[in-house]
Amino acid sequence: MSVKTDPLSTVYSFQAYELGTKYIQKTDEVAAGGSGVNPATTLTDAQKLMLAGERTWVFIKSTGTINAGDLVKRTADTDAYAGQQDDSNEGSKYDLLGVADHAIASGSFGWIICKGPAVVQAEAGVAAGDRLSSDGNTTPGEVDTWTDGAGNSENIVGIAHEAEDAGSTFGAGFVIARIDIPS
Repeated sequence: MSVKTDPLSTVYSFQAYELGTKYIQKTDEVAAGGSGVNPATTLTDAQKLMLAGERTWVFIKSTGTINAGDLVKRTADTDAYAGQQDDSNEGSKYDLLGVADHAIASGSFGWIICKGPAVVQAEAGVAAGDRLSSDGNTTPGEVDTWTDGAGNSENIVGIAHEAEDAGSTFGAGFVIARIDIPS
């Protein structure tokens, strides 16, 4: 078993860790790291609080291009930790792997966030406090406000901490959220 010493943003051309390996990033590491969606973003104290807390990462293989902020789904049931941009609408969180904090090229290996604070690509109209579900049929990798009137909570992947708009922390098209996907 390998000991993790390289940055979580490292993308590999080879399987550096066993697929499905989890890594828990402690709160103090998260606060210092911000987000790979745009590392140049200077965070206010309030924004740092939205991104505060422990994160759980999972090691995957990309079977399609994954962009920073994308919600990632399993490619097939036969390869539990192979994934690509989610293209479903309010699909089950059990079919998902997590949210990419950085780009991972197709055929490469890397870490994505499955639990904790994350910056995720979001549909216009997401408001602070909204429960989130997949909306990849509109834009692959995107989340939107959960609207399942049947009460199917297995589709909820997280909660938005801010509204999606031009003034959101990482700009239009993104929100800071707390996610919980049982990779």
